[in-house]
Amino acid sequence: MKSDRFIGLALRASNLLTIFVFLGIATLLAFGYRVTREWQHGVAVRITHQNEESADLIIKAITRDMRGAQARILANRDWDAPLPAGFARDMTEQVATTFARYPYPESLFTWRGGHQSMLFFSRTNRLPIWMPPQSPAVNSPIALAVDPPVAEQVRQMVLSSVAAQMRYAIFNTELAGVPYQIVTRITYSDSLRERLESVSGFTVNLDWIRKWYFTDILSEVGPAASGGLTQDIALLDENNRTILGSNNIAPPMAERTFPLLFMDSSDTAADVPADLTHVQWKIRVSASRDPIWLSAKRRADTTLVATSFAVVLCGVSLMLAHKAVLSGAKVSEMRSRFVSSVTHELKTPLANIHALAATLARQSQIPSERFREYPKLLMRETNHLSRLIDNLLAYARITNMTETYAFEPMAAAELVDEALKSFQPRLSEHGLRVHFEMSPDLPFVSVDQRA
Repeated sequence: MKSDRFIGLALRASNLLTIFVFLGIATLLAFGYRVTREWQHGVAVRITHQNEESADLIIKAITRDMRGAQARILANRDWDAPLPAGFARDMTEQVATTFARYPYPESLFTWRGGHQSMLFFSRTNRLPIWMPPQSPAVNSPIALAVDPPVAEQVRQMVLSSVAAQMRYAIFNTELAGVPYQIVTRITYSDSLRERLESVSGFTVNLDWIRKWYFTDILSEVGPAASGGLTQDIALLDENNRTILGSNNIAPPMAERTFPLLFMDSSDTAADVPADLTHVQWKIRVSASRDPIWLSAKRRADTTLVATSFAVVLCGVSLMLAHKAVLSGAKVSEMRSRFVSSVTHELKTPLANIHALAATLARQSQIPSERFREYPKLLMRETNHLSRLIDNLLAYARITNMTETYAFEPMAAAELVDEALKSFQPRLSEHGLRVHFEMSPDLPFVSVDQRA
């Protein structure tokens, strides 16, 4: 009973231990997952912050350059001073400086109002299709045209802003079928802005801008703004069409918008047309291919997989150990029951033999019929006892691996002789005799004499 109680307590303790260990494993896995993801999130936050800084630097560089021609050239000239009669020649040096410093103005123009001619200065290496061809005899990087075919169209657009007494005018229009943005500064000869003095401005070919301008500026600004990261920079237009780069939207990513406006509208807000629509373009910066980010993801995933594998392996080992404990407990319980049963079975024939012997000892005169019956009873109980002992020995050999068979060589004749000696009483009882002949050349056999 004590053994059964101990086995029951051991099984319950093993079950509780298994439950607690599994809970500990689950907690460890959850903690490892949380730590790994927090580490990966920390790396992502740092890279995202760098992407944000890179996007801000790129937008700052682009907008500063796009505003440069208006802010540094048109706005800085003393347009209120009277223009000399040969102002066209005087502007050549300023036009050359503007073209050299800023790539996006395709032409600069000036007009003194009234019936005066409108002069256009263009790059000879990027001559607009509406400009008359340059004379081969003129060897100059700047082409001059007086009242080209688009002059009247530009003049009418400027006059609408003059009527509104504005100092700046900006238009998105088409010249000879090509989309342009035209930026102008208007000066007046009086403080009330009633008498027009001059108009100066520049044209921006938006098709050229799409193909070349942002490619050049991003190739210069991108590496300096990356902060050492491997970044994919994409430029998207107002319709989310990719103009430049690969449209990689994988995180970590930063996105900024900017107006496609080649003037500084913040300082001249009161002089910009109220109905002017700002076309918004986008800069998208992604570091999804950066080695640091890829390494963080790979290490996080590897750590999580390794931790999960170790936890699963530990869980499987625990299950196997628990199963082994249960099997051992069941074997111990079966062994205890078997020993108890065998002990009871052994006591029964021993008690019968003891009772028969006591009866023979007490009675000196026993009838012959009963005398003949007692030996038979003794032999039957002895045989029963012998079978129980043989079964017990066989069970001990199976369950106790330390009691292995010990084979040793033995002559075949000796083996047969030993077997006949064990059966001799029964053979004599029935009046039987056994004779055997064996060749002396028979080989030795391997036997376990204890078996």
